[in-house]
Amino acid sequence: MRHCQELAVTTITETRDKRKTWYDKNAVKREFRVGELVLVLATSKPNKMAVQWTGPGVIESKLSETNYIVRMEGKKDKTQIYHINLLKPYHQRLERVNLLVNGEENQERETEELTILYPVSAPNIYDFERIKADSALEGRLSPTEIESLKQLLGRHTKIFSNDPGKTHLVEHDFELISDKPIRSKPYRTSQRQKEILKGEIKRMLDLNIIEIGQSDYASPMILVESTGRDLRPCIDYRLLNANVRTQFFPLPNIEEHVERVAATKYITVIDLAKGYWQIPLSERARRYSAFVTSFGTYIPLRMPFGLVNAPYFFSKLMAQVLENCDTFAVPYLDDIAIYSENWEDHLKHVDEVLKRIGNAQLTIKPSKCKFAQNHTKYLGHIVGGGVRSPAEAKIKAVMEFPTPKTKTQIRAFLGLAGYYAHYVKIFSLIAAPLTQSLKGKIKKEGVNWTQDCNRVFTELKNRLTEIPVLHAPDYNREFIVQTDASDLGIGVVLSQQNDKGEEHPVLFLRKKFTDAQRKYGTTEKECAAIIYAITKLRYYLDGQQFTIETDHNPLVWLNSNAGANQRLMRWSLALQPFRYKVVHNGSVDKFVR
Repeated sequence: MRHCQELAVTTITETRDKRKTWYDKNAVKREFRVGELVLVLATSKPNKMAVQWTGPGVIESKLSETNYIVRMEGKKDKTQIYHINLLKPYHQRLERVNLLVNGEENQERETEELTILYPVSAPNIYDFERIKADSALEGRLSPTEIESLKQLLGRHTKIFSNDPGKTHLVEHDFELISDKPIRSKPYRTSQRQKEILKGEIKRMLDLNIIEIGQSDYASPMILVESTGRDLRPCIDYRLLNANVRTQFFPLPNIEEHVERVAATKYITVIDLAKGYWQIPLSERARRYSAFVTSFGTYIPLRMPFGLVNAPYFFSKLMAQVLENCDTFAVPYLDDIAIYSENWEDHLKHVDEVLKRIGNAQLTIKPSKCKFAQNHTKYLGHIVGGGVRSPAEAKIKAVMEFPTPKTKTQIRAFLGLAGYYAHYVKIFSLIAAPLTQSLKGKIKKEGVNWTQDCNRVFTELKNRLTEIPVLHAPDYNREFIVQTDASDLGIGVVLSQQNDKGEEHPVLFLRKKFTDAQRKYGTTEKECAAIIYAITKLRYYLDGQQFTIETDHNPLVWLNSNAGANQRLMRWSLALQPFRYKVVHNGSVDKFVR
């Protein structure tokens, strides 16, 4: 019995500490000053089972870190002790002033315009001095270049805004597979979350993004909370998306865009202001996309986040806006990169893109734009000057990732780290123990976290902190393909030499062997490595003379045995379109073994 008691106490303590740690992640210390106005959360007079904010009251004194004496005029007990969780700051509304104009005394001013200052928003926020500071132009560009950029941007001031524009080019529409209405109840939220949602709804109403209405379709709105980020309202369209007829438009290849932008000298990155909200919805799509909260139903007038076809439709719009600009501008959803080799071309390219954005009646957010950069962040990479490397914030997220305890968490870590797999030699071979632990159907079940898993988890983090800088491919130079295979899988390095004869990596590839491929002989595995490399790198090697470096002579063996079976015949035929020479390099296998 004593042992059971001790076990129960230990379990309760661990659970309490765990819950406290979880709660403290989002906990924010609050305090009030004496004399400050506050609202008090109290029971409602008409309904004692409900609560409401009343007040304002005045903080009279602070008893402790959590308890305050508050004076509430109009109550029987004017002063009362309240816990801090029952208090929130009171923000007094601006006083409205009515104006009375004496006509007899101001007859001589009848024709003059009477100006009354209302608190109107100023969406156009073009400020070149702020742009110059944010883009750190001084010191990198000459005064003449800065002045020419200022004149260029001055011709496009209307597109600089924090508020979304509204394009006239397209209107988002979609069909449903079934006509059965989908209507969900609103999710229950805390009082704090409800206040945040109301504020967001008001903002969208003011921007004419949504309107109050009714629909036989309704999806619930939720509040997504992430540590270190602002609260983000989202609409849960899962039930609707399951009934939407899917549209398709190819999303751009991130790796290709990063390489193209990294190879150039001048880079400008543009971010649209709430890109999705700049696309209007059709009448039918408005009806389907309606969403519900605990305080009302609303109809989106612009394309909301969360619709299954939204990314494809937005990519289609950007392809239309930037048609025939693919040699100097590449969009990825609402991010646009403009890249050039010299200053004169860059001014022309930026001018053309901004002109097209303005003609489409779109707007860009100046605080997220960077102009005329040598190196800049683009799609999670630092690019420019012929090289690229991972963004520091992304690497920090990998380094701070906690030790996984479930298969879902392991998948999340591999997905986060795997985004930069091209920077790490033999990534999949290093991660093999982690991928092996994912076998099985239950995603949330606990995993057998072995010493191998822990070693690999730490090694991947260390490898990402020691990442080499990759160079952008230069298609005027010969490529070098280094391949090797081990019992576990394949490692590939694509590289080039500079004018000094120094070899720099362009890309790393890796692949873990399947159970069937592990049964190949040594030479056959080496041959499979070459076939895999050429297949994956065909976009670089097509029409180019290149060198294959390997530690065996697998291609000689392949030519001698091509007719032995269908697989070897396919491999032999796959090599025929390419022009290459083979160099034996016994040191290649060091990056696999």
